[in-house]
Amino acid sequence: MPEPNKKKKPIWIYIFILFVTLLVSISATMLPAVQRIELSLRDRFFEIRGPLSVEDSPIVLVAISEKADSEIPEKWPWPTELHARLVNNLNRAGAKAILFDVIFSQKDTYDTKNDSLFAEAIAKYGNVILSGDIELTQRNDAVQFNPIFPIPLLRNSNPNPFALVKTTPDLDGFIRNYTFGNNYRDQSIYSLALEGVRVFTDSSYIDPLVATNEPYFQVGPYQVEKSSPSHFIINYYGPEGLFPVVNYEQVIDDTSYTTIMEAEAFELNLFEDPLTGTGLLYDEVFKDKIVVVGATMPTLQDFHPTPFSTIDQPRPGYEIHAHALQTMLDGNYLRKQNNNSNVMIMILLTILVIFFNRRFGPALGFPFMLILMVGYYFTAQQLFIEYQFFLYVTGVMITVFIGQVGTVAYEFVNEQREKRRIQGMFSSYVSPTLVSQMIESGEEPKLGGEDSYISAFFSDIVSFSSFSEKLEPKKLVLLINEYLTAMTDTINDQGGTLDKFIGDAIVAFYGAPVFMKDHAYRACLTSQLMDKKLVELRSKWATEDWPDIVHTMQHRMGINTGDMVTGNMGSLRRFNYTMMGDNVNLAARCESGAKAYHVFTMVTEATKQEAEQYGDECLFRLLDNIVVKGRTKPVKVYEIAGLRDDANQRKLDAIGTYHQGMDAYFKGDFNRALDYFKQSEQLEWNAQNPSQLFIERCQAMMQNPPPSDWDGVFVMTSK
Repeated sequence: MPEPNKKKKPIWIYIFILFVTLLVSISATMLPAVQRIELSLRDRFFEIRGPLSVEDSPIVLVAISEKADSEIPEKWPWPTELHARLVNNLNRAGAKAILFDVIFSQKDTYDTKNDSLFAEAIAKYGNVILSGDIELTQRNDAVQFNPIFPIPLLRNSNPNPFALVKTTPDLDGFIRNYTFGNNYRDQSIYSLALEGVRVFTDSSYIDPLVATNEPYFQVGPYQVEKSSPSHFIINYYGPEGLFPVVNYEQVIDDTSYTTIMEAEAFELNLFEDPLTGTGLLYDEVFKDKIVVVGATMPTLQDFHPTPFSTIDQPRPGYEIHAHALQTMLDGNYLRKQNNNSNVMIMILLTILVIFFNRRFGPALGFPFMLILMVGYYFTAQQLFIEYQFFLYVTGVMITVFIGQVGTVAYEFVNEQREKRRIQGMFSSYVSPTLVSQMIESGEEPKLGGEDSYISAFFSDIVSFSSFSEKLEPKKLVLLINEYLTAMTDTINDQGGTLDKFIGDAIVAFYGAPVFMKDHAYRACLTSQLMDKKLVELRSKWATEDWPDIVHTMQHRMGINTGDMVTGNMGSLRRFNYTMMGDNVNLAARCESGAKAYHVFTMVTEATKQEAEQYGDECLFRLLDNIVVKGRTKPVKVYEIAGLRDDANQRKLDAIGTYHQGMDAYFKGDFNRALDYFKQSEQLEWNAQNPSQLFIERCQAMMQNPPPSDWDGVFVMTSK
């Protein structure tokens, strides 16, 4: 008992402990390590429950085993004529459905006539389900679908659609859930067990593969209880070998087939022996059964860990389909607790622990905690055994333990610790200014955005792929890190917010989250300061051990000013302060479009006009009136030809003459424009320049004059 004279702590502190306990506990349950513990506890419940009876099950397994491979003269993959023989014999024996957990995606390597025999057997009986798969591969940051389907001859001969055999493992690699199927292009492909139930019950109806919140998925007369919109939980009836297993060679060993043993010793027809009246045919092993044909040969690598098995001793894949089938046929579905009720139990038990300690003290609190944890675990175990229901265990255990420790330890989480937590969590991908604002406001970032009038900035190294080809990866990383550090410092010095790096590209913006009136001017000034910084880097690299391509590195930049959405965007678990909108895309188009005009910086008219209100250091040159790819409205674009203080008279004369040419060009006077551009081309400071471009364009316009209503707009056809 606590001391009578001991001062009670304020109730709000315990409420705070409750809140922190729940926050930490719920976060912990999202960790992969904790989720693995939860899944392993559920597997333990299966072992405690033990095997269930399958005495009346209509499922028989046919094993493509090592023994079968040793008895069949040909080695795997066997001639498909043997599969035709298998189908014929199984149907002679009265099988209702034959499911192949084998994908026949290649033609027979012995004789193509074998495929025809297999196809004829499939078409004749109409109770065969073939298998396929859809592999997902990651390529160039995109997911690609690689279909592995039965060959067309077999598909087209089968009145039944083929089924998917791919299983979906949990994060620990174990198979506990069974998918209803997948949509591929315009085709719905159901999983093997579902197609097996449909054929077994002579049903034609099966629910479409559309994710809904309906609690059941209809397969013929069966209502499959969902655990998620696209899965149900497999109720494993026991360890490997629970269902009857017949080796493949026994099923094809009729009077017309000779196994290796029969050829070397004596004839013994295991499927049928008319002389003795013995064999699988006469024993009615397959009568009215669902036959699942699958591999148990280790070389075929179709083994998966499941409840009642381990990673070191996994079970054959065809057994997974058998247990899924049995779950549906018996309606013996497993259900799991929903998240809301789990959180409610966590809250109630945490309150119980906290206030027990508040009333009786930690001396009795720790034994009470242990009793509570053991009692809850026993309750979860019994609910599974008696009612096939999964309670979440680890989250509640963590909550009770942290609530106990938090109550006894009694630590105040002060404001400074909260600041450090937010800084550590967000400073790596949010600008330091934004982090400071979050700390001052006491609010953590949340998903959402707001309209902002800002300037978007994009930069990219010219011909970066050439650098990748000529530099070793480590040297390339060293070079890019030095470049990105220098350019990022320049952006930050001008008040820019770094959005992200995309390889060698830099995305930034000016004017958010902290408002600045001269954001366009700062963005333009940044581009020229970055050019100067690159000159310094090239001079430094020239004295170091770098190939010539590094000594001539160039970058291009694009800037646009306008209305954009800025804010925290991403998923609920991970997001970033970024920008979005059509004007962002236009800035990106300016960066890539600069190449077409032989310049290194391209900005929109909106940026130029906004920047000139706050300074005249940047020297602008009109490039064109264009419609970029993906837009319909024309926009005037400009080059920033440098800083005015750095420009010599030759550059100023070149720009002045060039602008005279542009005036004539937009008026449709291409002869006069051509003369001006030829003059400005002689004064240009770069070997490739806009004057050259418009010389060619004027000559083209003179040969093929535009229509009378030509408005001077040029439509870009590439990004």
